[in-house]
Amino acid sequence: MKKVLFVMSMLAVSACSIIPEKLQVSENTSLIPFSNVRAMPNENVGQTARWGGVIAKVENKAKQTMIEVVNFDLSSSARPKQKQETQGRFRIYHAGLLDPVIYKVGKSITAIGSVGHLEDGKIGEHEYQYPVLNATNVYLWKDIQKVEVRVLQNSFWHSPSFWHYPPFYHRGQHLIRTRTNNKPTSKVTKKEK
Repeated sequence: MKKVLFVMSMLAVSACSIIPEKLQVSENTSLIPFSNVRAMPNENVGQTARWGGVIAKVENKAKQTMIEVVNFDLSSSARPKQKQETQGRFRIYHAGLLDPVIYKVGKSITAIGSVGHLEDGKIGEHEYQYPVLNATNVYLWKDIQKVEVRVLQNSFWHSPSFWHYPPFYHRGQHLIRTRTNNKPTSKVTKKEK
């Protein structure tokens, strides 16, 4: 049984690190990191890059969609790792329409394509130069639902004075509280003898 659990856990871990097919590149392809383009913008134009982050803005133009992204480092599966600090923002240009109802502000996204020339723009009133990624493929990540499970036992249900309580308490009922997306729920379960 332990071997089965070990194999299943290893499969689950390895499945988490697989890069989606749309974002894969051949082994000999070197990807230009976002930090290199920020440091030397003109030296990397035309190079292949895979960047990701969180969508800050979506604009549909006549023949393409521009997505402004807050950059975050990527995990081994190419999913953005959200944290408190970022290296900046960049713009993704994708041929055709990407519906802003699907590609919402706040969603995690990763794109692969070629590095373009810097673009002048603004973040609010602040002047900003955006690195550009002319995307061949864009991957929108599904939201991760975090579930918190706590098992609470009432001290009366498992009291040392076992015989002083009605049979209801002897069945060992447990209260299980879960939290999904900050919405608490409770459920009482019975423990079988």
